[in-house]
Amino acid sequence: MISLLKNLNDLYLCCNLQADVENLERLFETLNIQTEVLHDLGYKDFKDAMKKFCEETDFENASMAVFVLMAHGDDDSVLYTANGRTIKTEEIIDLFYDENCPNLQGKPKWFIFQVKNLTIF
Repeated sequence: MISLLKNLNDLYLCCNLQADVENLERLFETLNIQTEVLHDLGYKDFKDAMKKFCEETDFENASMAVFVLMAHGDDDSVLYTANGRTIKTEEIIDLFYDENCPNLQGKPKWFIFQVKNLTIF
């Protein structure tokens, strides 16, 4: 099993986000799931990290991939990257279709989005 844990943005960091990341790391470690944590990625860095992940060839023994993305957003379908650009959850999921991520072809991909609604007064 392979997991990629993403913390996209700590803009107005609140709600014990770091505690959530640490708890997930411990959970995945207990389940013997390989975990990578990336913090505060801007739009380009995020897209580059996702592309690199899709090109990874070491998925031969992986049974699935789990992606946890924590960010601020307007709603459940739009996330903010660290440099304030938006990315739609649909765009993220599209990156992992079999044709875009052949090394995980036919394997389940779970996406968990923890989105903090960002309201600016």
